[in-house]
Amino acid sequence: MNKNEFIYEVFNMAKSKGIVSEKRVSNIKNISLKICNKYERKKGANEKREEMFTKITQILNLPDKHIMSEYEKDVLLRTKVNRFRKWKIESSEALALEAGYTDEHGSSYNSGDYLSIRGIDFIGKHQSNKPPYFDMGKEGLGLIKVTRKRVYARSSKWMPSYAETKFLVGKNESGTYFSHAVSPNCKTVLEAISWIWNGLQDKIIRRQGDIALIEGNGPKGLNKLPTGHKVDGECIIHNTHPSIPVPAKGQRIIVGRRAAERASKETRD
Repeated sequence: MNKNEFIYEVFNMAKSKGIVSEKRVSNIKNISLKICNKYERKKGANEKREEMFTKITQILNLPDKHIMSEYEKDVLLRTKVNRFRKWKIESSEALALEAGYTDEHGSSYNSGDYLSIRGIDFIGKHQSNKPPYFDMGKEGLGLIKVTRKRVYARSSKWMPSYAETKFLVGKNESGTYFSHAVSPNCKTVLEAISWIWNGLQDKIIRRQGDIALIEGNGPKGLNKLPTGHKVDGECIIHNTHPSIPVPAKGQRIIVGRRAAERASKETRD
């Protein structure tokens, strides 16, 4: 391959790959000339040009997208997972602060109770307002762990004691924030929701705070309504939540479960 053939073939190949801008075409011509001049008047110049043209062909025929190695994929995945986990923790802790919890850490010698909060899981508002979450405040739902550190008198031989409670935290329709004590075994918001409704969250038709109208036969549940919920004609009313209809045929009312408040009190409706 002589000098002119080399330049002509490289230029045509670049055009076939969609390289048409004047600047890039000019750069290709200049690089081609430099390569040609490097081998000009040397033994085996034509063979060297052939070899260089083959390499250029291979480079231009590479796929546009970089093919990541398994290691690169693993690093990218772990980075995304870590960012997502950090977002869940920070979002749930922000809801906890709105619900009235503060991270006090605590002293090693001043007697008293000190609370610390840790975010565990969070469901964003674009998902939490749909079943089975039924987030009426539409600000997302968080699962947090509140740890109470109780420090005794400095002269006491007792070491500090600890108690933990997990809470589902969120916002009500009225704009107030709530926390609902759940089982210590809950690891996600969905598990907390399932525990509160005893596995019946997929049957919920309407929710009113800590009670829900669900599909199913059995006792209507109107005689076991918690404080604040009462029957008024054909509706169940509450000062904070919108009214819901009394159960029709094939429907009943269930009351959400609450766990023991070991570390801190709940923020109720």
